[in-house]
Amino acid sequence: MREIIPLKKDIIFKTIIGKIVNINLDHDYKVKDNLIEGYVLLNGSYKMTEASALEDEFSYKIPFGVSISKRIKKDTIKIDIDDFKYKINKDILSLNIDLEFTCDEEDLIKDDIKENKEEVEKETKEKSIEKETNEEIQEEEKKPIKEIENISNNIVQEEKYYTYKVYIVRENDTIENICAKYNVLIEDIKEYNDLSNIKIGDKIIIPYINE
Repeated sequence: MREIIPLKKDIIFKTIIGKIVNINLDHDYKVKDNLIEGYVLLNGSYKMTEASALEDEFSYKIPFGVSISKRIKKDTIKIDIDDFKYKINKDILSLNIDLEFTCDEEDLIKDDIKENKEEVEKETKEKSIEKETNEEIQEEEKKPIKEIENISNNIVQEEKYYTYKVYIVRENDTIENICAKYNVLIEDIKEYNDLSNIKIGDKIIIPYINE
């Protein structure tokens, strides 16, 4: 893991800053529980005017604090100064310091992420299967009855097998000739159909017996 931590600070000098002759940065830090406490030490020398022969020294300590999460391995934490810029405005020295923060994370977190990913994939797969199943059921419901003429449900009753067939009424059909064709009684057909208004194209459920 790598992150850049920006550190900005305006330092007010006792006099006007004409020129920075030299400048040095150092830093130190300590890890305490879930917090890193440290500082950047700034020192050097400057002139009040560019033409001045006199130089004055300066030294400032700039503190910083960084909170860290529990998943970070504390013994792998490292903080360095990545970049540094400054600007002069009369007696103010404006600093822009970039601290580079690097560390390793606990493997447990990666395992947790993998576990969560597997759970999400499993849930997505289950939803996909459920959706496909529902779509298949809906498609079956949309099919006309004539496509399922041979109903395969056989029921044992009184030691005889009843097979159910769907018959589509055609022109010149009568209930009598349909019964004769399948060797069933009108009373048997009436148990499964409303015969009060039968017309061409209607579907009739016909139970017939296989001895």
